Amino acid sequence: MRLAAELARRGHEAMVFSREPATTNPEASNVRVRGVPGRTPLSIALRAAREIDGRSFSHAILEYTPQMWGARRFGSPALPLLAALLRRRGLRVVVIMHELATPWCVRPDLAVGAAMMRAQFHALLPLSHLLFVTTESAREVILRSPAARFLAHPPRVMPIAPNALPTPAAPVPGRHRLGLFSTLAVGKSFDLVIAAFEEIATRYPDAELVLIGDLGSPGNPRLTALQSRMARSPVGSRIQVTGKLALGDVAAAVGSLDAYLFPMNTGANTRSGTLPVALGSGVPVIAVRGAETDPLFEHRRNILFADAFTGPAFARAALELFGDRTLAGRLSEGGRALYREALSWERTATMLLEAIDRDQPQPDRSFEARAIS
Repeated sequence: MRLAAELARRGHEAMVFSREPATTNPEASNVRVRGVPGRTPLSIALRAAREIDGRSFSHAILEYTPQMWGARRFGSPALPLLAALLRRRGLRVVVIMHELATPWCVRPDLAVGAAMMRAQFHALLPLSHLLFVTTESAREVILRSPAARFLAHPPRVMPIAPNALPTPAAPVPGRHRLGLFSTLAVGKSFDLVIAAFEEIATRYPDAELVLIGDLGSPGNPRLTALQSRMARSPVGSRIQVTGKLALGDVAAAVGSLDAYLFPMNTGANTRSGTLPVALGSGVPVIAVRGAETDPLFEHRRNILFADAFTGPAFARAALELFGDRTLAGRLSEGGRALYREALSWERTATMLLEAIDRDQPQPDRSFEARAIS
């Protein structure tokens, strides 16, 4: 939606096709949205191909995750089929891979699922005219893949820009307001955040922790575990959970923070749509280096790396940040610069359009060669 809005702003025709139900997003009311019906991923792919074929598009941009359209753990041939149908209709196919495949697991059903998702992934690669991934580590995985030899161009890294457009931070001297914007997805440690906050709160009695976003419906096991953890915490009364917010309100809530915690076990990365909200707002960010951390993130320049993925390590980093306003100011300015240079939708759209301009179909010279011979 954000990418389509930016392309439309530049005068290009852009339309979003998604699984039903799909409606126009109030954040981008000028972007047309079409919900595609279907009970299975394959039926959705076939109907999407017919919908797209009836319009005068030059390019189709497929945002890929292994379990699209309800494909579950075993994946589906739906995306490769859709890419093949669109190519046959003369469209240039651009694939943006947000995730590649689920990890291998010794449990038989999960091992079969991981294998089938990899088959889906390898089938889609050669069907793309342009291929983007969201992290450098994913690009390296693809380059080592047997299917890499069939790619028209080497994969490019396209960092994900923010889901909520940043609001300039308004720091209050002497305030100690920490928070994060996240779901309770695997790999994100809320227990680490609460443990860090408990240490910070002993030093700063006015400290607050704000958990921004939709953490799930009542009865969700992860939400139940988080609620139990907060109830046991001696500072649980100073933890605020906002619940689901409109994107503009999310941005305002992030901009109200004095420090942003990013408790992702793969480290600060370019596939997060939440991290750029804080960086673009100028809120100092604390994270760790991990398997997906890109060289764009520079310690003490645009991000503060904790020395371990633990509550005490994040607490030490936050206490250093609160005790050094020069460091906080440098991180704030560095985060804004990183956002402008690499993590904004303007930059993402420019990267995409430059790649499309270079990807001009080559004319078929086979007839001319036969005529000359």
